[in-house]
Amino acid sequence: MSFQKKSKWLLICLFVISIGIYITYNKMYKPHLSIEQEVTNYIGTTSQFINQGKTDFNFWNDKTVELIGNITSINKNGVTLNNIIYCQFRDKIDLSKLKTNELITLKGIVIGYDELLEEFKLRKCILK
Repeated sequence: MSFQKKSKWLLICLFVISIGIYITYNKMYKPHLSIEQEVTNYIGTTSQFINQGKTDFNFWNDKTVELIGNITSINKNGVTLNNIIYCQFRDKIDLSKLKTNELITLKGIVIGYDELLEEFKLRKCILK
């Protein structure tokens, strides 16, 4: 094979590899949707979600849920609903407006179930 043919094949291979790297990078590092744009996988009360979630809590990881529940505790980063679902807010909000035993609706992404504390954890929560 002549030098000219080898260099042509080398350029073609480099071009194909470059396109593959570009496509892979764009698939892996695509921008995330905001919580408002996320498709909601579950809408309902906290007690219904707890019943479904405890059977297979790994299924709910990274799923977006919209929950209605009573606030049982408030701290500087979020709230706990019905003593079993901790919601960490996406943005700093004025938590002084919220009160315990108040019924609220939240939308957030499930990040797991803490077996030690026996509570679900949600992130990027927003008030609906």
